[in-house]
Amino acid sequence: PLSHCGVAPSHNSYIVGDQLTGRSTREAYMRQLLQGCRHVEIDCWDQFQLRSCKTVPVVTHGHTLCTVESFDAVASAIARTAFVTSDLPVILSLEMHCKPERQHAIALALLSNLGERLLSCDDIEGSSLSPEALRGKVLCKGKVKAVLAAVREARSSADVAETGEAGRTVSERERASVASSETLYVRHLTLRTVPADDFLAGLSHEYGFALPITSIGEERLGQEMGLAAPRAEALDEGSVSRGMAGSVHALQRKTAEQLLRVYPLGLRFAGKNLDPLVCWRAGAQHVALNLGQHPDLAAQLHYALFEDTGGYVRKPEEMVDGRGWPPRRESLRRVTIELLSLHGLPKQGEERPSRDGAHGASHGYVPELTGSWRAPAAVESSSTLRLKVSLHAIGGFCSVSTRRQPRQVETEHVTSSAGEHGGLSPRFGETVHLLAAEPHETILRVAVLESDEENASVDAEEVAFDTVVLGRMRPGYRTLHLRSRRGTRIEMCHLFVHISHGNEPHKWPSASELREEVETRRSEAAGLRKEISQLRRGSVTVWRQGSFEGV
Repeated sequence: PLSHCGVAPSHNSYIVGDQLTGRSTREAYMRQLLQGCRHVEIDCWDQFQLRSCKTVPVVTHGHTLCTVESFDAVASAIARTAFVTSDLPVILSLEMHCKPERQHAIALALLSNLGERLLSCDDIEGSSLSPEALRGKVLCKGKVKAVLAAVREARSSADVAETGEAGRTVSERERASVASSETLYVRHLTLRTVPADDFLAGLSHEYGFALPITSIGEERLGQEMGLAAPRAEALDEGSVSRGMAGSVHALQRKTAEQLLRVYPLGLRFAGKNLDPLVCWRAGAQHVALNLGQHPDLAAQLHYALFEDTGGYVRKPEEMVDGRGWPPRRESLRRVTIELLSLHGLPKQGEERPSRDGAHGASHGYVPELTGSWRAPAAVESSSTLRLKVSLHAIGGFCSVSTRRQPRQVETEHVTSSAGEHGGLSPRFGETVHLLAAEPHETILRVAVLESDEENASVDAEEVAFDTVVLGRMRPGYRTLHLRSRRGTRIEMCHLFVHISHGNEPHKWPSASELREEVETRRSEAAGLRKEISQLRRGSVTVWRQGSFEGV
């Protein structure tokens, strides 16, 4: 089912740039869909004083200085590009701020542009709700205010005789009455929103939705997981507490049955993304990221996880069957990478964006995010290159080291040998061993760092990178096609490596084993303190008797 899969989503999909003054454009949707995104957000408004927007719904970021795009243009753009790179279902998250007459216009625009591909509530009743069964279909997500009001009213009315407690659930007759009065727009909301409080309390079933979904902010998610701030470091295998693990597993069980969307803090005006690793660990299927800008680390991890997957990734079995993920693994996957040589790195000031590949068509839209070819600078200073290798795990143990059995656990390593940038193919000749308990949920990131030989006080600058899921790497001589800081692959720029696989015993203690060891040591220390206290009292007694016997 859909709830057992992670989905490639985006947040404020129409914006290019920051969240306050960015540009709203249909091209942003086309670019993201062609890059494999399967869940896009559309903020619908009709409260604008522009002459061209008085009678039609528009798409924009309300109460900001962002520009405006017509809803019909957005619907047309989505229809043209939704199933070019993948035929798996597309979800439209409709954030509705329009009056009923504009909502009707939105429904007509969707039907006109999408036709039979647009699902209604009648289409999903009794049918399989898996990504495979929904290929080539578009699902709309939104709030059904009439049902939300009916549930609130049912809870507020007292019916102790029937339920034994104050309040009652909505009856089938009431649901049928609400359904019969649904508008054309509401009938096409197949993914229907359940309030976060009811989702967390396990009350989603009261709404009777075939496909319930809940949106929750990153701060609220952190609170539910027992985190002061939702960061991946707080869920490191060696530091997670028993109570925190229980909270995470409880969320995993809830998200095995219902869809959960996590959206970023409203204060992220510059578009900086939340940490998706924590959200994926909790089982959230839709982690909304701002993709209409140069990719930060969060977006880089997002693109790696969903690369060549059609936009849907299955969750680990333990996450959906109630056992709790990640479990303790007795064996670790070892991926050994020999970092051989770097080829075709652009010189200072040079840009060579590659427009080929599976997502090549996306570069024709919002081209400023791709970049354009540019010649190198006339004067180039000498510099040296190093490689930074790091692992980013959704869950489970991971380590990066030059030793097969590292003495201490580290998640990143910078090569000690440096290649000269002036050469055509700088060589590194260093080997790193990557250990991971959950290789298909661990993302490898390799970055090229450039430092100025003439000014050693200046920190090294990252000039290229690539990210890939560790478990998808094949053995043998391979190349990593590197990306620029814009996130676009660089024409003819590759890191030549040799990859080998193996297994290593998991000798490092788990969080539960560390806690048990700490409790044992505390118990032993308490016993020793008690014994010392008894000895001291005995010594005082013997001294008062004028004898040193037993001291």
